Amino acid sequence: MFKRLARHNQSLGARMVLATLAFCLLFTVAAVAAHTWSAWQSGLATMTSELELIEKVYQSTLRKAVWDMDRDSIQTHLSSVGNVRSIGHIEVRIKATNRPAEVVQFTRPGWEGPGRAPSRTLPLSYQAFPGAPIEPLGELSLVGDERELWASLRSSVQAIVLTQLLQSLLLAGFIMFLFSRAVTVHVRRIAMHLGRLRPEEKTEHLLLNRSSKNRDELAMLVGGVNHLQDRLSDYVQQKQRYETELADHRDHLADAVRERTAELSTANQALAQSADVLRQIGDIGKELTTSLDVYAICVALHRHLRDLLPLDSFGVALLSAGGDRLDLIYYVEDGVLAPPSSFMLTDTRWLTVRTFLEDRELMIADEAAESPTPEGIVPSAPMLSALLRPLVANGRRIGVVICQSHQRQNFQQRELEILRSTAAYAAIALANASAYANVEAARGQAARALEELKQAQSQLVQSEKMAALGQLVAGVAHEINTPIGAVKSSGRNIADALRNTLEQLPAVLHLLDEADQQRFVGLINRINQPHELLSSSEERARARSLSQSLEAAGIDGARHKAGLLVQLRAQDSLDDYLPLLRHPQVELILDTAHSMSTIASNTENINLAVERVAKIIFALKSYSRFDQAEEVVDADLREGLETVLTIYQSKLRGGIELVRHYQDLPRIPCLPDELNQVWTNLIHNALQAMQYKGVLQIRLERDEHYAIVIISDSGCGIPPELIGRIFDPFFTTKPVGEGSGLGLDIVKKIVEKHRGRIELHSEVGVGTSFSVYLPLATMR
Repeated sequence: MFKRLARHNQSLGARMVLATLAFCLLFTVAAVAAHTWSAWQSGLATMTSELELIEKVYQSTLRKAVWDMDRDSIQTHLSSVGNVRSIGHIEVRIKATNRPAEVVQFTRPGWEGPGRAPSRTLPLSYQAFPGAPIEPLGELSLVGDERELWASLRSSVQAIVLTQLLQSLLLAGFIMFLFSRAVTVHVRRIAMHLGRLRPEEKTEHLLLNRSSKNRDELAMLVGGVNHLQDRLSDYVQQKQRYETELADHRDHLADAVRERTAELSTANQALAQSADVLRQIGDIGKELTTSLDVYAICVALHRHLRDLLPLDSFGVALLSAGGDRLDLIYYVEDGVLAPPSSFMLTDTRWLTVRTFLEDRELMIADEAAESPTPEGIVPSAPMLSALLRPLVANGRRIGVVICQSHQRQNFQQRELEILRSTAAYAAIALANASAYANVEAARGQAARALEELKQAQSQLVQSEKMAALGQLVAGVAHEINTPIGAVKSSGRNIADALRNTLEQLPAVLHLLDEADQQRFVGLINRINQPHELLSSSEERARARSLSQSLEAAGIDGARHKAGLLVQLRAQDSLDDYLPLLRHPQVELILDTAHSMSTIASNTENINLAVERVAKIIFALKSYSRFDQAEEVVDADLREGLETVLTIYQSKLRGGIELVRHYQDLPRIPCLPDELNQVWTNLIHNALQAMQYKGVLQIRLERDEHYAIVIISDSGCGIPPELIGRIFDPFFTTKPVGEGSGLGLDIVKKIVEKHRGRIELHSEVGVGTSFSVYLPLATMR
């Protein structure tokens, strides 16, 4: 049966049978599981009831036997209880007072443990007589036998399974019988009827052997099949009519198709010609709009139009910059190129002028054009056809394009459309070329103006620099005179000391033995050793201390000798030179040593003075240099600041306290000469704001992207209402004649030229601070 169902699994009835059997199987499994669980619970309840009954029956007699310690009676009780099949294990645990504990038990053969079987535990106690105390005797444990539960369950399950299988099979058979009688037979008949249905054959309506009162789904299906059959019959009749009519019209349609094909062929040829013309016009537009040369555009336009139109002359006239005339920039007639000429817009004899002024196309078909001939052209024959169109770009007329022919009726609507298309491209190209020429001219003028502006700015910066330098000339001269005076004075001292040394040195060397000569040379060499500079008060203090030490050593003239030893830097090595101090000719020895030390110290003074003068001159040369090349170099900001401070050295003495805070910064790309002008203006303004009395702070700092130079003063500050104008050109708060008002404007422009910025913070009565931010690496 199942094999047949598998072979016919496409049948609706077979699928229904399989579905019903599957449902019954699942139902049987579920019912068996439920009944099995219920039977197990019933067995557990029964065994528990039996255990409770045994407790009630045996507890009184078993207590008496335990109280009397009648072991035979106890064993008899246990044996009788063991005859009950539901009992698997019995145990009496005796725990009477003043008696040793004892266990009496009985186990059914084959019993292995309680498992899922129930168990009961009953405490045992006994009262000897009414009113006597109840004494505990122990406990009774009853454990069921699980084997009895499973044996009972197996017999119940067999009955349950058999019963459910019979019920399910009967239910499945009944359902399949009903479905077959009510559905399957009729569906098979419907399928067979539909299988016999043909469009070309009209069959009888579908009828089912069932009550006509049933209006269920099968009845609706039968009605639908019959309706479909009727519609199919109508469709077949209509199709036959249409085929007949189609056959009648087929011959007429073939003739119409042949005629239409001929018309389409002609249209395709015309369309191909138009497409070729459009392609050429597109190529013209591409070539014209990629050029920025006016003459080249005119030549290309002439070449292309000559291929598309019957031309004997071609020209292009553009509106002049003044707007009062048309310039004929290109004109060719019969292969002759005319020189450029112009038509005034007031001269309406020219067709070109009339076309431009009237802003419309002009077409002449079969008469001579009443218009003068351009200069340089000798007409070979009159122009009988002409076509002129204004050139319009961005809504503005910029000129006229001219096409002429010696033949009559040479220009029709086709030629006009071609000229319109190409003239639009030509207008755009000529407008772009003119704009490009104007931009190039403006760019050249701007470049020249920018170069002149750079030169003017450079001259202005140099003028400011020279003006500031002129104000410092007197101080710089004083700075140079001071070291020169020191050189002159040191030269005289060296000459005097040298003369004394030459006179005294041979005698001193003759008086001293070899050991004293070594001490004498060591005393002289101390002059050239590194030493700290001592003020006059410090020298006097050390001389007094050394004098006391000499007096303690018994040296005569200790005060004078102590002063000489301090000048010779020998105050810390007194023990080394005591033999010389005790020599009979100590005065001559010390005087000669002092002369030689004078030569050495004055020579050092001359070197320092020369270095000072060289530093001032180098600063002046660096400051006054005018570098027009503006070459960006890597420079140290500290060197530039120190150069400017050297120039202002004479202004910083007296009442100015200079405070430097320099962080380590890398060399940055910049224009060093222009930055020196920035530092000069800011330091000069700071000194004037303090009236050369106060604290001047110079700070070098950095952040992630900038080197920061901060110049602060403790001057009067800037009022808030003036801070917004402080960088304006020609604005100054100084008296007339002391400032041009361009210093801070130049400073701001130089900083912006370096792609930096300058910030100002000022408070009246406290001071002013300028912070200059310079990029670490963006000038190149």
